[in-house]
Amino acid sequence: MDARFTDEQDEIRRTLRDLLDKRCGPEELRAAVDTPAGHDRALWAALAGRLGLPGLALPETCGGVGGSTWEVMAAHAADAIAAG
Repeated sequence: MDARFTDEQDEIRRTLRDLLDKRCGPEELRAAVDTPAGHDRALWAALAGRLGLPGLALPETCGGVGGSTWEVMAAHAADAIAAG
């Protein structure tokens, strides 16, 4: 089994890491949890719009990305990191 990322997966990984590094420090997470929404709406918009994470596991025929197991696992890991 080849566990290396494809170029596309690596780009998603780098983009996600950059976004989370910039937006998910301890202070930002505490501030987001203290909002009425309980999360950072702008961060969620970036994760959903820019990276398409909510549709990652959905097939393209259903409007999703048709992501692989690796991509779905990376999205779940990012969700856990963002939740603090």
